[in-house]
Amino acid sequence: MIAVYNPDTELFRQAVTSVLNQTLPVLELVLVNDGGSEEFRNVLPPDDGRIRLFTKPNEGVAATRNFAIGQCRGDYIAFLDQDDFWYPDKLARQIAMIAVKDEPCMVVSPIDVIGSEGEIRAKKSSKVRDKYLSRISDIGLLTALADENFIHSSSPVVHRELFRVVGGFDDQTRPHDDWDMYLRIALAGFPVYGYTEKALSVWRMHESNESRKRMAMMQSKCAVERKALQAGVPDEIERILKSNLALDKVVIANLWYNEKDFTKFRSSLRLDLPELIRWYLKGDREDRFSRDYRLRARDVILKSLRRFPFSFFAWFHR
Repeated sequence: MIAVYNPDTELFRQAVTSVLNQTLPVLELVLVNDGGSEEFRNVLPPDDGRIRLFTKPNEGVAATRNFAIGQCRGDYIAFLDQDDFWYPDKLARQIAMIAVKDEPCMVVSPIDVIGSEGEIRAKKSSKVRDKYLSRISDIGLLTALADENFIHSSSPVVHRELFRVVGGFDDQTRPHDDWDMYLRIALAGFPVYGYTEKALSVWRMHESNESRKRMAMMQSKCAVERKALQAGVPDEIERILKSNLALDKVVIANLWYNEKDFTKFRSSLRLDLPELIRWYLKGDREDRFSRDYRLRARDVILKSLRRFPFSFFAWFHR
């Protein structure tokens, strides 16, 4: 399924074609127009009965994905963003990993990263793929996923039973609503299979990518961490989420500094920096990511302490 909202028509054509030309044929391609222009219809193949198109009022990606899930007729649902695309054997390789027929599970895979002109970003692709491979192969998948999202939204194939059990995408955690969903799936104990041989999906980097909006990304990351903590998690996962939340709140304070809102920077720092310092000094995280956490926390603490006195003078030179 693809949530659609005023896409670039050529990129959208590529996305649709990549679905319809899978070596493992799809049962259907569910397109949901989230209250945008209907111009994209002009690039759809006119004679492919697998395409099912719906239109609804604008509510955002999370609500649109939930609507699309309700329209899907197959047991396994695969997600694709409107400006990304799949390699031809994506679904065939993922479905082959499911040993038990109709097993309620999720299957994920690595991605390639390309630029706005279609060129492969080799360094970025390698970095993203290495992170995925190191985390998906770890025996503690939940631990890896709690520390950071490493599953791209155009890669999963998910059995519909998982949504019945854990619920739909949560708009309150957008644009991290996909990470929130993966965490709930992992916490519920469903099998998550990770394909590792090669990238099966492509993520396109361009100026309109939501991941470029750093403040919104960090605030939604905190929302996911708070939500998971409120739901109740194992002790090790709780330590990861709490310590990361403390760090992320101070990162947000520094983003206010970057925006030259020094009053908000100082008030946020007074409130949140002591908690981060306590986590740094306690050092009671024992997961495989704790060393990296301490390094990041140290750097953010030192940056914040340097910036705090300067923020009083910087206000006069804006």
